[in-house]
Amino acid sequence: MACRTASMLLLAALALAAAATRADAGGNYGASKFMITGTVLCQDCTKNWNAYAYNAKPVNGSTVAVTCLDKHTGRTVFYGKDATDEKGVFNVEVPYQVNSCQLDPSECLVRLVSSGDDRCAVLTNFNGGRSGEKPSRPYRSCPGEVVYRAGPYYSTLPQCDVDDDDKSCS
Repeated sequence: MACRTASMLLLAALALAAAATRADAGGNYGASKFMITGTVLCQDCTKNWNAYAYNAKPVNGSTVAVTCLDKHTGRTVFYGKDATDEKGVFNVEVPYQVNSCQLDPSECLVRLVSSGDDRCAVLTNFNGGRSGEKPSRPYRSCPGEVVYRAGPYYSTLPQCDVDDDDKSCS
């Protein structure tokens, strides 16, 4: 009987330790930083609708920035950026803690800063590319790694830019 009681106490202690470890991780799966990844593409409106809608081309050298704010003061505590690769992919690493501030991914803003293609340099607001998008839930999470997805973001040709297109259909 004493052996059974000791086993139960040991299991209870292990469960408490696991719960405390999970609470300390705060949903970050033990990671010290998180990654925000996505793509930047060029849409060419001079093509037929299917080509415009489904065959956007990756834009190499575009800049995407991440700005994270302190929940309590609203001040910027992190700013990071990355240039897209030949596949139009960007990856920005963000620490969960900067000085004494704990960063929450939902308090960060991801936005398209510039296009890497001068011919396709008009930034659109699709998926919040121009105004910014807040990561909402992890795309991939495992011990030591948390990845959020943003976008895809689009740029377009100057002749495709329509004045006040953000206000149409509103």
